[in-house]
Amino acid sequence: MDKVKLGDIADVSSGLSYRRYVEEGSQSYDVIVQRSIKRDGVLNDFEKMQLKQPKPHYFTRHGDVLMKMPYPYDVVCVSRENLVVSDRIAIIRLNEGYDPSFIAHLLTNTHVKKQLYELGSTEKIPHTSIREIKELELIIPDYAMQVKYGELLNTINEKIAEDLKLVEYDQNLKEGILNKIWEDLK
Repeated sequence: MDKVKLGDIADVSSGLSYRRYVEEGSQSYDVIVQRSIKRDGVLNDFEKMQLKQPKPHYFTRHGDVLMKMPYPYDVVCVSRENLVVSDRIAIIRLNEGYDPSFIAHLLTNTHVKKQLYELGSTEKIPHTSIREIKELELIIPDYAMQVKYGELLNTINEKIAEDLKLVEYDQNLKEGILNKIWEDLK
């Protein structure tokens, strides 16, 4: 296992400050905003915006890792290309030999969150910078192990998502039963 700084194994930059690019009548783009990145690596709920042509750097590529820069520093590995990444989201483009899925999971680890807390601002809502993200120290196994861990952690996330659907179903069932009882008692 190697101990490396994120900035040594990836190009780390920030997303587009899209407010400068908004222009009625321009091409419409799906934009990744902060609410688009959910806990446990879920990416959805894009903002549709008409923008002047953003530079290619701001469009997602397969394998990009995105991290919210304000707390809670949610992270996602991107599989969909050509989405525009907005500001306050770090774009992490890994060098060859690093598995994006594994790195995305690693960046959600408690040890990394602690580093972000220590490096970050002392505002009410903690915020980190690109410079601080580049300084994150990671312990990384060889590429084959990264891929295996990445697949395992993806499977666990899928199971968690299915379990949460069951919990939501049960909560809705409970609410339905209580509503039926309420109606029957009228």
